[in-house]
Amino acid sequence: MDKERILEKSRKENKNQDEMERQIRIEGESFSVLITMLVGIFLLAWKFAHGEEYHDILAMFWCSSTGCALYRWVIRGQKSQIWIFAASLAFLIYNLVKYLIGA
Repeated sequence: MDKERILEKSRKENKNQDEMERQIRIEGESFSVLITMLVGIFLLAWKFAHGEEYHDILAMFWCSSTGCALYRWVIRGQKSQIWIFAASLAFLIYNLVKYLIGA
C-alpha cells in the first residue's frame, strides 16, 4: 500500500471511532436523564404521600423540559418547539416561585 491509501484508511477508522464515542456519550446522557427522572418521580410521590411540598422536584423536571425544548428550537431549528419551551418555562417559573415563597 502506498502512503496515501494508508492515511485514508486511518482517517476512516478514526472517523468511525469518533462517531462511536459520540454515540456512547449520547446513550450515557440519555440513561442518566432517565435515572434522574425515575428518582424524581419517586421523590415526588414520597413528598406527596407525606404531605410535603414538592415544587422543588417539579421545578427540576420543568427545568429539564425547558432546556430540551430550547435546544431543539434554537440549535436544531425546530420552530414548533417554541410552544413547548414557552409552556415549560411558565411551569418552571411557577414552581420555582412556589418553592421559593414556601407555599
